Amino acid sequence: MTRTEDRLADALRASAAQVDDSRLHPLPGLVSGPGTASRSNGRPPGGQPPGGRSPGEGRGWLVPAAAAVSVALVIGLVLALTGGPRHHASGPSAGRGGNASITTPPPKYFMQLVGASQVGATVTIRSVTSHAVITSAAAPRLAGWTLGPYAMAAAPDGRTFYIAYDATAAGAVGNPPDRAQIWIYQLRITDSRLVRVPGGVLTSVSYFGIRGSMAVSPDGTKLVLTQPTPVRGYQGPGSIDAIVVIDLRTREHFTWQGGLAPASLVLLIPDVSWTADGRSLVFPAVFCDRAIGLNLCEEASGPANSRMQLILSIPVATGGGSLRINRSKVLLSAGPVITHAIAGPRPGELTLVMLSGRKTTAGFWPVATVQRVKVDSGIVLSTEYRLVTGRGEQPPRDIGLGADPSGQHLLLTVGIQGGFVTGRIGDGKIRLLPLPRQPYSGYPIVAW
Repeated sequence: MTRTEDRLADALRASAAQVDDSRLHPLPGLVSGPGTASRSNGRPPGGQPPGGRSPGEGRGWLVPAAAAVSVALVIGLVLALTGGPRHHASGPSAGRGGNASITTPPPKYFMQLVGASQVGATVTIRSVTSHAVITSAAAPRLAGWTLGPYAMAAAPDGRTFYIAYDATAAGAVGNPPDRAQIWIYQLRITDSRLVRVPGGVLTSVSYFGIRGSMAVSPDGTKLVLTQPTPVRGYQGPGSIDAIVVIDLRTREHFTWQGGLAPASLVLLIPDVSWTADGRSLVFPAVFCDRAIGLNLCEEASGPANSRMQLILSIPVATGGGSLRINRSKVLLSAGPVITHAIAGPRPGELTLVMLSGRKTTAGFWPVATVQRVKVDSGIVLSTEYRLVTGRGEQPPRDIGLGADPSGQHLLLTVGIQGGFVTGRIGDGKIRLLPLPRQPYSGYPIVAW
């Protein structure tokens, strides 16, 4: 490791040691709402009753001031490698409480995959309330190609969905650009056919088995998704480290890549989302030690000094190019372990998945918290859900966070023993959707 990375590791260890685990209070576990499915074992993953709330607990995810400054200084050194400015979130907490500003009704439909295996899984749109199948479409079948689901997204009209497939040609050696691609399709609730979207073919490479991310612009005219690319000087699978915007009307592509990670680190972008005005993209930039797999880096299940993250935004008007810090705005650069971050629901807000507690010997964190945070002040506006594993239970892993196009209604997916559970979350509760066992392993894909 370089001297900069050594200092980063020391700062992260120092900040982690100062986190007071006594401040963590469990919320109710998986609670099935009316008409929703229950867990097969009948026990909530949290395994603990609701706890009280101490004064100022809403900012419990913020590291103590001295540690935050230390982390910020080391991050500044890393950012200096790309010549960019930095911005740090800080400030008191507003406490818990629900999101009183929600005005958009919950989605009526959600998309999922159904099938016995990854290849050939059927795309299905169901009603959120009745769970009835509204429409379904068989997976595309093209001679000589194998397709696996990569990402899903819902359009603002609530009736149009998109799915991206990781397409690999039979016998492709080294995944040359014309033999490894991302194919993007559209499915409407009034149809039963998957239709290739205009401009919906991107180059791809072999990459670590982590999920992609895709979202539709607020006006419904553009798609943004993450793209896997080779890692320069790295012998092995590529990383999901590029962001592509596709104009559905003109077929134009705009790509942002490079300029963030120093040569000694690998960049991973686990999420990408739109701001409410459609003018900027928000994404977490996770910097990973080359010595560990990117799947371990994404979940922060590797060594404590093997990753760091920034939450960034970049103006769509730049039309592609580098992800350099002097083109991107740093929204958050110090704090806890953040595995997912999406924009909204209101301007200047983020919804985050944060991991905390004392790490298990297997490298997993026992507490996963979903919070809405105000960027300019660091205020925690609400805790949407907190999952605390009980004694002997599997810690939360393979976590996925999704939102409807308004950013107001959240879907959380968590890997448990035997599969995944997915539900809508808010006010500390989760109401499960009727998802069958996923026809693939490693990561969930669902959208509403």
